[in-house]
Amino acid sequence: MILIASCIASCATDINAADFWSIQPSPTKRNLTNVFFINNNTGWISGDSGTIIKTTNAGASWDIQNSGTLVDIQAFFFINERLGWAIGWEIAPDSNSYLGTRILKTTNGGTNWISYMYSVANYFMKTIYFLDSAKGFMAGAPLSIVLTTDAGASWNNVDTDTSLVLGFPVENIKFINPLIGYAAGGFRDLAGSMWRTTNGGLNWLATVVGPEPLNDLYIFNSSKVIAAGGDFEFGSSTVKTNDGGANWFYTTLGVFGVANSIDFRTQYEGWISLGSAQKFVYTLDSGNTWTNIFAPDSASIYDIQFIDSLHGWAAGYNGVILKYNIGTVNINNINDIISPNTFSLYQNYPNPFNPNTSIIYELKSKSNVSVKVYDIDGREIVTLADGLQSPGKYSLTFNGENLPSGVYFYELHAQNFSETKKMLLLK
Repeated sequence: MILIASCIASCATDINAADFWSIQPSPTKRNLTNVFFINNNTGWISGDSGTIIKTTNAGASWDIQNSGTLVDIQAFFFINERLGWAIGWEIAPDSNSYLGTRILKTTNGGTNWISYMYSVANYFMKTIYFLDSAKGFMAGAPLSIVLTTDAGASWNNVDTDTSLVLGFPVENIKFINPLIGYAAGGFRDLAGSMWRTTNGGLNWLATVVGPEPLNDLYIFNSSKVIAAGGDFEFGSSTVKTNDGGANWFYTTLGVFGVANSIDFRTQYEGWISLGSAQKFVYTLDSGNTWTNIFAPDSASIYDIQFIDSLHGWAAGYNGVILKYNIGTVNINNINDIISPNTFSLYQNYPNPFNPNTSIIYELKSKSNVSVKVYDIDGREIVTLADGLQSPGKYSLTFNGENLPSGVYFYELHAQNFSETKKMLLLK
């Protein structure tokens, strides 16, 4: 079941991304798209043309590694300071056509990389994840999740439940423990999809969760997961579940750009990179509301990783590397800056509508909120929101596809505030 609710990301004009992120020295001008730190000191960043750089001193200096390839690195993963894998898409030497997936492996922290082609041609893996030094997964397009139990020497298909998602690509895959994992993906202009496994990746159950593909995900615990994505036409969006995928809440962020990466510094503070939109969006309430700010120097940021609550890194185009500035600002007080100063219920848009319309409201303080829709005779049609919400600006999507044309009413209750407005469904 998909429930639709969205929070509009509002820009706090007196907050600057440089308050959170500082630009670091970089040894390259190539585009960087993947960040992976194994601890506070040791990490790698990869990107186009086979670029892999490494630090062992918390970013004070970076060494360029010889990956032995010129393919763009799509993703990489390290188990420890020695053992890691990377994947890229091989291009035919006499044309611009892609041949398939090239796999790279290191056993000495990237000093040397060996590479070989994935055995199935015309499969393009986009993510790689290992549970231990032997068992790992790759996933990509067309729909495929493959498993290795011998450190990548061989790969075998697993059950990916094609009944709903029609071969949609998998963009990212992560596990919370050896048994439970989630994957995110989808196809532009068709749908976003999530997969879940509870048996260590042998079987994956698929769910269509929204209209746009999802590029990355963050797992709070085995039941609570959030994923981010979008497309250039509709902008960024997230989906979130609190019950292990039984219900997914689809959220539009109200900002141009495609969400490429999502990670959380704490259980409350999370960040999403918006790539070519040259912005971040961040949340201070576990993804219920989001705020957008420009990246430092208008950088295009494509990946974010927090090692823990004190250390975070981001990377993007033209070799940009960012480091999170813990303690530079008092983030506990940011909500005071971005919160509305009143309760408000806006007229739905579009109006008249068929079949979807947006209902927008603002909360000046943390409140128990109820938003309900009634027909012209006062019968309740649906409850769109019911529960405690943080201050901010919200948008709910009402779908009247299964209702007759006519006048309907929507009502907001928050603390002592109550307001009702009229809307017209016209088919």
